[in-house]
Amino acid sequence: MKELVLFYSYSGNTRKIAERYAGENNFDICEVIAVKKPNKLRDYTVGIIKCMANGVFKIKPLDVNFADYDIINIFAPVWAGVFAPAMNSALQLIPPGKIIKLFMVSMSGASGKDIVSKRVQKLGLEIAGYEDIKS
Repeated sequence: MKELVLFYSYSGNTRKIAERYAGENNFDICEVIAVKKPNKLRDYTVGIIKCMANGVFKIKPLDVNFADYDIINIFAPVWAGVFAPAMNSALQLIPPGKIIKLFMVSMSGASGKDIVSKRVQKLGLEIAGYEDIKS
């Protein structure tokens, strides 16, 4: 089975965790990058509101073909109990029917598992694993 680590990192914490996981397992890795440079005022106001509404941020094109992978490991920071808007954008690019594992990174290690799981399943993605990670 071929696996990919797809990650978005706002401050660098999620990047470290995703890179370590990919390296330890010899998985390919792809970063989700927001078009607009991170800005605390925008991200912690508009971004939080967008998170709660399953909103998105425009992202740069991903250099990956999801069809090449059996499992996609998703690493993203938790904002307002759900994924950051940049990761919401990336999730919409994954073809329905793909198997994914969710790794939600937060300061507290707690997240909105039920909300995120429902949102991901509405995209037609199959969740094979879930883990809350305290950064």
